Amino acid sequence: MPFYRISLFERRASKTISHFCKAPTNQENTYRQFLCASFVAGLLLAWTSSGILRVPPVWAGPPPGSTTSTLPVLTLAQAIRLGLTRNPGLEGERARILRDQARSVEVGELQDPRIVVGEQYFPFNFNMGTSVLTMTTVGVRQDFPPWGKRALLHKNAANEEKAARWNLDDKKALLVRNIRISWLDLYQARQQESILRSVGALWQKAFQAALGRYRQGTGSESDVLLAQYQKDSLRDKMEEIRIGKEKSLHRLMNLLHVARPFRISSEKPRIPDPLPESVLLKRINDHPAIEYGVSKDNAQEFRVRSAERDKIPAISVEGDYSYFMGPNLITSTPNLFSVLLTFNLPVRPGERQDQKVAEEEHTLNMLEAGLETKRQRFIEEIRDSEGIYRHLLSRTAILDRILVSEARRNVEASLAGYETGTLEMGQVLSAMEQVENVKLRALSVRTDLLKTSAKLSYLSGILQGGLHEP
Repeated sequence: MPFYRISLFERRASKTISHFCKAPTNQENTYRQFLCASFVAGLLLAWTSSGILRVPPVWAGPPPGSTTSTLPVLTLAQAIRLGLTRNPGLEGERARILRDQARSVEVGELQDPRIVVGEQYFPFNFNMGTSVLTMTTVGVRQDFPPWGKRALLHKNAANEEKAARWNLDDKKALLVRNIRISWLDLYQARQQESILRSVGALWQKAFQAALGRYRQGTGSESDVLLAQYQKDSLRDKMEEIRIGKEKSLHRLMNLLHVARPFRISSEKPRIPDPLPESVLLKRINDHPAIEYGVSKDNAQEFRVRSAERDKIPAISVEGDYSYFMGPNLITSTPNLFSVLLTFNLPVRPGERQDQKVAEEEHTLNMLEAGLETKRQRFIEEIRDSEGIYRHLLSRTAILDRILVSEARRNVEASLAGYETGTLEMGQVLSAMEQVENVKLRALSVRTDLLKTSAKLSYLSGILQGGLHEP
């Protein structure tokens, strides 16, 4: 029978096997070498089937007993609860609320009264008994701000506290959105690995088909090499996916404020369905970020009115008791009680009070402009995200129902045609690349659809489901 020498898998035998298989005649040399190669192949096959020599392909996943399988598993709902309780940014916002709450109490109170102690007509020779007019004065002084300023400052602090609470709600919604997006990035990387493993199995079938035709003498060695190259090129793609997977994991660990790695659950993440565009636009003023800007504007308006009250004189009231130190400590000279009123006069309002009012008014204008800019940006994001969501829905239907199944059938037909000799390896490889690309594209579109839903959920301004995912 004819024997075809396969240069791709040629192995140089050891000296012991060569000496053992060496034939005394040239006619039996080829036959004995064939017997030795068959013996070695059978031995390797037995080892492989028994598990002694079992090398997983490059697209295979980690073994069950690996370190990755021992990591804790988190669901999306658990990750959100963990982030809302451990994120340091939210802790800073909670501390800001407590600070503003304490400040609102402090600015609503009068300043502490001051005790006044002094000596009048104090003699230069430090002999207090030499002057009949020497008096020891003890009093209490209370300062009063301009009329109504204290109430305005109290309202300003109360609105600052309200703004801090709205800002905390906005930070929570934003954190949930970021956790969902990072979670989806990690989920997409894991699904990409699964797709590449399934494509790797198809490449293995193509390689076996090319190898079978090559052994039969109906195929070329270049087909085998090309199929082997495509099969081995998955290693680079898998490494690139693992790099992105680690980056997504580290980003998610930062959002959750955890130090140890973890694995995400295998279940598909579920994001709340977005509200219609008309509803989102109607409720835009109820968004925590917009409410935060409104509260900041209200607080600044009270600061403007408070600055205007500085044009009214502030008052200080002081009550003193004066004791005359005569030549003797016990004297018949009467003691004195006195009350003093002190006013501060705004003599240069154009350079002081008016400038302070102008400063606060300009700050108010800046806040109002920033609030309107944020409102318009939210409207733009709602309309863009809603349009993208509708297009992604239609693309998902086209990819999942039509293109993926067509590409899979095309691969099966191409492999069958190549095995019968009606198609070339280049056509098979083109069909394999198409099924790989369409599967990855379908996964990317589904992931983008969920990400857009997460963005629209944030733009609604409501933590749908509270701390729990639906």
